[in-house]
Amino acid sequence: MATKDKFPRKSDGAVDVPTWLEKMSHQHHLKNNDLLKKSLEITDHACKGLTTIYGQPCLEQAMEMAEIILDLNLDQEAAAAAVVSSAAVHAHLATDTIKTELNENIAKLVAGISQMNVINNLANVKSRDQTQIDRLRKTLLAMVSDIRVVLIKLAERTSLMRGIKNINPTERKRLAQETMDLYAPLANRLGIGQLKWELEDIAFHYINPESYKSIAAFLAERRADRERRIHDTIAAIKTELEKIPIHAEISGRAKHIYSIYLKTQHKHLDLKNVYDSTAIRLLVPTLEDCYNALSVVHHLWEHIPDEFDDYISNPKPNGYRSIHTAVIGPENKIMEIQIRTKDMHNEAEHGVAAHWIYKEKKPAQSGYETKITFLRQLLAWHKDVAKDESTFQKINQQLFEDQVYVFTPAGDILDLTVGATPIDFAYHIHSNLGHRCRGAKVNGHIVPLTYTLQTGDQVDIIAAKEGNPSRDWLNKEFGFIKTARARAKVAQWFRQQEAEQYIESGKHILERELTRAGIHHPNLQKLAAYFHYKTDQDLLAAIGHSTVRPAQLIHAVQSEYHLPTGPITTHPHNKIQEKTRKSEIIGASDLLTRIARCCKPIPGDEIVGFITLGRGVSIHRKNCNNIRQLTSDHQNRFLDVAWDQKNAGHFLVDLQIEARGKEDLLKEISATLTHHKIDLITLNSTINKKNNMIYITMTVQIHEMAELKQLLAALQHLPNIIEVKRIHE
Repeated sequence: MATKDKFPRKSDGAVDVPTWLEKMSHQHHLKNNDLLKKSLEITDHACKGLTTIYGQPCLEQAMEMAEIILDLNLDQEAAAAAVVSSAAVHAHLATDTIKTELNENIAKLVAGISQMNVINNLANVKSRDQTQIDRLRKTLLAMVSDIRVVLIKLAERTSLMRGIKNINPTERKRLAQETMDLYAPLANRLGIGQLKWELEDIAFHYINPESYKSIAAFLAERRADRERRIHDTIAAIKTELEKIPIHAEISGRAKHIYSIYLKTQHKHLDLKNVYDSTAIRLLVPTLEDCYNALSVVHHLWEHIPDEFDDYISNPKPNGYRSIHTAVIGPENKIMEIQIRTKDMHNEAEHGVAAHWIYKEKKPAQSGYETKITFLRQLLAWHKDVAKDESTFQKINQQLFEDQVYVFTPAGDILDLTVGATPIDFAYHIHSNLGHRCRGAKVNGHIVPLTYTLQTGDQVDIIAAKEGNPSRDWLNKEFGFIKTARARAKVAQWFRQQEAEQYIESGKHILERELTRAGIHHPNLQKLAAYFHYKTDQDLLAAIGHSTVRPAQLIHAVQSEYHLPTGPITTHPHNKIQEKTRKSEIIGASDLLTRIARCCKPIPGDEIVGFITLGRGVSIHRKNCNNIRQLTSDHQNRFLDVAWDQKNAGHFLVDLQIEARGKEDLLKEISATLTHHKIDLITLNSTINKKNNMIYITMTVQIHEMAELKQLLAALQHLPNIIEVKRIHE
């Protein structure tokens, strides 16, 4: 396992901080080390006598973390934050103190590191399936506001793992498993190979010590010998390539112990059959150069046919392209050689075929992949970017401040726009769930529908069996909806409802006007074309919306059927006709008729006539309570009647509304009546302040049953309306 050199020491054995600072400044080209020096002074003062769980002085752990951060080519600010984060953990150094003594950026970094300690909660989870682990990784990346926080956390874990040899074996194994599950893959996803390999090897050593020792024994040769063999192999390839010539970048390394173990497991190999414990990579200019270089390699050494893979002609499903071959190289040692162009290598590191995706066999998810690509690029850019504060903040904002990550009750993770509410969440899952959303629980507690979701929240929607969205949701001032997706779905629902209402209204207006004109079964397509509408439904909606007026309609009908212009007249009918929706009463044409006030029937209701004493025929609904109560002695006074389809009339209907108290409810009811061109005759309202309920009775004037149904549906969809019904006597 990799270990760091000991720190410089004074004669009394104490760590020599000034000498160490001078070494870091020279090694990492620091113009000054003021921040680093100050952070060490603060940590030394706060942590006097304190050690880590494995006995290392906190100051030395802080210095070790700083070395790791500087080795990653991060700035001095990040290194200083790594140093004081040790004091924050072990000596509870306050964030305000760090802000005062150093600066605000360092204080924010330390606060972010503390926030990332949620990662340790995984140790208490009984079921650690891969899906759960992956969700936690994603959440952690979304939680931090600065990529350096993640890297300092990785440095902290690396320092911890280097020193746990002598702690309790059970705790040691737990930390090792946690490292293997979370920290090593996180380093891999960020492209930080040097930490990934070290974390994997240390963790593997404690998780599976027997396999670790077996592989270590198999590889038992001095590192210098392996490095010399790699050097000789690279020199031989380079000499032959220069003859062609091909200008290649060639690098090589001895694979790490855990990598070799994975190879034996995935391919069911014995150690003696692992062909790539040493690997060489060639980056060449062109596609043609790849195959020419392959020819050179196979000419130099015997290759192993079963270990040849051409992922250039047959890319992996994620787009990864490269040539892999295994050869018996110098000293009869088998090694793997990879050949690809620089563009292919760039795609493998940063594109859809990113190295960490195929290693972890994860499906492509473009939005998340893009974020990881940005993170990896940011790591390389960090020194230059840090010089421009505004650019640095802009990149961080692009990476982290536009999304929140929340969980469904089933544990699925959703990414939503910052500021999203439970209604946004519901519509993200399904439109129907959004329409029926009536409340929400976040982390087990009921919250308002205007609650702003935070990363890590678990959201459970409370939905009605049937329900519709509220118009209030579209009001930005109320704060119910943040995302454009949810807003569009709510608006679409109301547009659809309005369109259906306009079509229904237009249908009745058209039928009425055609009936008056004596026209039956007209060609609606031709009529629609006359008004330049594509479909008959579009025409009906235009009629219902009053875009096409009745006078225009009559003119069009007369033009189509060559009818004379002028007033439309009707003729009396003395026979009982089939029940229709509009007009006077048929079956009592020679008698005085009146609509009964008790049940107020309208066209569409089943009706019966009752011959009164001296007041003509009273028209009742057949299910009128007054009619039902009449005895058999009155049967000879009943008269069969029906609605006349020719002569239109106006009818009064009583309605009862029950709603939650709201100041502008009456205004909304009035607007609905106006929209449907229905006259309000009377209105009375009563408010119950105890339960904040309002009860309304009103009388409206309508023409037919269909018009009433449209009105009832429209009123029912108003916010806070509980029930709307017609009053039956």
